[in-house]
Amino acid sequence: MTQPYALTIATAAERIRTQQLSPVTLVQSCLNRLDQLEPQLRAWVTVDQEGALATAQQYETEINSGQYRGPLHGIPLGLKDIFFTAGMKTTMGSPIYADYVPDYDATAVRRLKEAGAIVLGKVQTTEFAALAPSPTHNPWNLEHTPGGSSSGSAAAVAAQMCFGALGSQTYGSTIRPAAYCGCVGLKPTFGRISAYGVYPLAGSLDHVGIFSRTVADTALLLQALAGEDANDPMSAAQPIPDYTAALADPQPPRIGLVREFFLEKADAETQQHIEAVVEQLTQAGAHITEVALPESFKGEPEAHFRMMFVESAYSHSEVYNRYKEQYSPQMKDLIEKGLQVSGVEYMEAQRHQHTFRTEMDALCRTVDALLTPATPAPAPKGFATTGDPTFNGPATFSGLPSLALPSGLSQTGLPLGLQLMGAAFREDTLLAVGEWCADVLAFSETPAFSSS
Repeated sequence: MTQPYALTIATAAERIRTQQLSPVTLVQSCLNRLDQLEPQLRAWVTVDQEGALATAQQYETEINSGQYRGPLHGIPLGLKDIFFTAGMKTTMGSPIYADYVPDYDATAVRRLKEAGAIVLGKVQTTEFAALAPSPTHNPWNLEHTPGGSSSGSAAAVAAQMCFGALGSQTYGSTIRPAAYCGCVGLKPTFGRISAYGVYPLAGSLDHVGIFSRTVADTALLLQALAGEDANDPMSAAQPIPDYTAALADPQPPRIGLVREFFLEKADAETQQHIEAVVEQLTQAGAHITEVALPESFKGEPEAHFRMMFVESAYSHSEVYNRYKEQYSPQMKDLIEKGLQVSGVEYMEAQRHQHTFRTEMDALCRTVDALLTPATPAPAPKGFATTGDPTFNGPATFSGLPSLALPSGLSQTGLPLGLQLMGAAFREDTLLAVGEWCADVLAFSETPAFSSS
């Protein structure tokens, strides 16, 4: 019999709606799982057991009296520890904020709570969602990194400690850990989800990310999160489709395969895996053609890093000046590099971003989605690095939506994944492509890791 913690959001939601499953039972199942695995996995910073069970009891009373908040009613989730959460410690992965407790919720957190989700606690992040590794291990192999900066988000979802989690991405911090940990990760279009109340790294590059076990669950989470926010001037006033309806009958998609740069830089095993996936999707009916990247692609990494360095220095200017000795060497280096970039260089990078976004969006609109490997190789061994984010930067810099989809296992038993990229604010199409691909690939492996 399937344990409650192993259900999907969609299945658990239906059982809660029909009173076949209690929110209290569901939360307790996740807490038991967490207690079993956490000592070795180290995915969590804060676990609010008492608060989660109290909220579950409240939501159980509501459902018993006919009050149903929707498909997230009673669903336990994790929050990356950069999302301000009223009354709950939010550390940003830094000793500077070790005891910081916000008095308000980030917009994304508030929207999830209003939809009926239950916050189990805060999951690990790298320091300030940047470069220094977190203490979290990869649930597929404890000797490997889970990726970063949303390390705990990916590991907790993959290990079935919670049904979904919020993360962020300023370079590759959602797609890469999702791929390394074998779960679904979505980085929506820039501005699709409000970043208000999320500790900033680089304001014009920061995206709220979503981790879940299936594409359908991702659609449910995005439905609750998407939308303009008066508190975030960078949030977008764009229509919000019915993301679940978009998955109802996915058709064989038109996919643009990007060999240039991506397959060229992937390791041999990843190359072979992508070629096999392309053949499998083609045999199932997908129309796959090779596409060429725009000229502006060549300057993306340099311009991206310049903007990230400068904006990180700006975000941290006040705190860095006061607590410099408490910053890690990696974070110090990031900020100091930002302080050395001239205003002219920063404006040139901004102009390049505009050109790149326009050209990449035009390319994405020629197909339903672009396809690349999610990462150049499986998760590396050790914890000196969170892995190579190179393949994820273009979607972040352009602000276009991207989706990580687990697609197989390496010879060493580590997850391999696809990255699908779509046109601006076409998450409905991107998710539909992801759902169709997931049905064809039928990846259903879960980590064998346990504490026993």
